[in-house]
Amino acid sequence: MDAWGVGEYEDTAAQLAPVSDVAVAALGLTGAERVLDVACGTANAALVARRAGAAVTGLDSSPRLLEVARERVPDGEFVLGDATALPFDDGSFDAAVSVFGVIFARPAERAAAEIARVVRPEGRVAITTWPPRGPMFAAVALMRQALARSRPDEGETAPVDWGDPAALARLLEPYGDVEVTERRLPHPAGTAEDFWDRWERLHPMWIAARKQLAAGDWERLRGAAIEALRAGGIGDGAASPYLLALLTRR
Repeated sequence: MDAWGVGEYEDTAAQLAPVSDVAVAALGLTGAERVLDVACGTANAALVARRAGAAVTGLDSSPRLLEVARERVPDGEFVLGDATALPFDDGSFDAAVSVFGVIFARPAERAAAEIARVVRPEGRVAITTWPPRGPMFAAVALMRQALARSRPDEGETAPVDWGDPAALARLLEPYGDVEVTERRLPHPAGTAEDFWDRWERLHPMWIAARKQLAAGDWERLRGAAIEALRAGGIGDGAASPYLLALLTRR
C-alpha cells in the first residue's frame, strides 16, 4: 500500500521547502558530491543539492512520490526502499539529508545506523525533526490521541522521540560528532480552518486518520485541532520550531 502516495502530499511539501534549503546548506556542499536524500518525498532536498552541483540519489517508500521526484530532478536517481534497510554499500555517499522523513522510520535506531552507514568517514548527515511544541505539533498530538482512543488494544511500544534533542543526539552520537540546533519555519497566510481543510483533503496522514475514526470522533478532532491551531497563532504570523541535527561521520 502506498500510504504516503494518497492525497496530495505535494501541498505540504511545498510549505516545507524552505527547510530543505537550510538542511542542505548545513552539509556545506562544494560541488560534485554524492548526496542521498532519505525518505525524499517529492525531492525538495534532492533538488536543492542538485542545484548546488551534487549528484543526487533519493529513496522513498512511496512509488507515486518517487514519480514526482523524478519529474522534478530528471538527472537524479530515485529508488523505492525502506530507510531501515538502505540498498547501498557502506560509504557510498559524501553526505545524506532527511527533511522530516527518516523520523517516521521504525525502529529509529536501525534507521539512524543505516543513514550513518552509507555516508563515508568525515561525510555529513543533516536530519530535521519536530520538537513537541508549536501549533502543528499540537494538532498532530490531538490526532494521535484520538487514534489511540479508537484502538486501545493495539498497545504499541513508545518509539524513540526524534523531537527530543537529547534523544536525537543519542541516536546519532555512536557515529560521529553531533550538533543539534533549533530553527523556525514560518507558516503561510491562512486561517486555522484553511489549514484544517487542506490537511483533510490533501495530507496522507490526515486522510488515513479520517478513515480510522468514527464520524463523531472526527468532528470532535476537527474542532479541537482548529482551536489548537488558532491558539498557536495560525492566521496571525505563527511559526513552528524544528530541530536540525548535523552529524559529522567518524
